Amino acid sequence: MKKGPAAADDRMISGKLRGKAGRAGAAASTVLVDGTDYAWSYRHGWLVWGKGIKAISVSVSLKPLRTRELILDFTVKVGAEDPAPAEARVARALAGAIRSAVAAGWDPESRGRAFRFEVAEG
Repeated sequence: MKKGPAAADDRMISGKLRGKAGRAGAAASTVLVDGTDYAWSYRHGWLVWGKGIKAISVSVSLKPLRTRELILDFTVKVGAEDPAPAEARVARALAGAIRSAVAAGWDPESRGRAFRFEVAEG
């Protein structure tokens, strides 16, 4: 059993997130929204063939693996050969998406399962 400060930190990780914690180390970017820093990182992206739609899933939290995760699903209309949106474009869209998710009921300081929020195309 672990002892010391690392053990205390480990107790704060919910059971379902322990596997993710073991894979921690991927750098997360931050975005400042209304005076609060949120960590964010890409979860995955995909292309809906024949529809001209690409989607990106982004994970947002106050402290990765320590507070309730927000999963933002962005849908972007693009041509079949267009690349995924640039990170700068996604970062610009995050502030409004985070505000909308909070208004829809996401409490970043709560515990529990991830809050999934679909961002309307704008």
